[in-house]
Amino acid sequence: MKPLLRLLLRAGWAPLTVLIFHHQIQHTPWRQPLDFVMHYSGGVAIAFFLWHALDCFAHWFGSLTPFARYLFTFALACTVGMFWEFVELYSDVMWGTHIQHNVRETMRDLIADATGALTTLALTFLVRCFTTKPDAAA
Repeated sequence: MKPLLRLLLRAGWAPLTVLIFHHQIQHTPWRQPLDFVMHYSGGVAIAFFLWHALDCFAHWFGSLTPFARYLFTFALACTVGMFWEFVELYSDVMWGTHIQHNVRETMRDLIADATGALTTLALTFLVRCFTTKPDAAA
């Protein structure tokens, strides 16, 4: 199976689910109360997606050490969160949407993104610790 198709089937559902949910609540009274949850969920989903992307495209950049894979996934997930905030700012400036209200909210969103990514990576680490055979680590 082609790497992109394998990635989309294996992990593409996670960010897609968050985007669909975000779209559904965008113009409801629930948007503001769920903003932190949406960003946290986005961090979880994109880290999950990127973790699998590193597997699917390892032939392009080689296999990474476990530490490098965790670090690279976290850095990429935080970068995606930062660019999401850029898009929100662009939407506010160009279309007058008023998504971003102040710097504190934007920073809170970035913290939620990073926390979500860390949660995914911590759970991934724990699952790998408890499911990897001792002989496989050697």
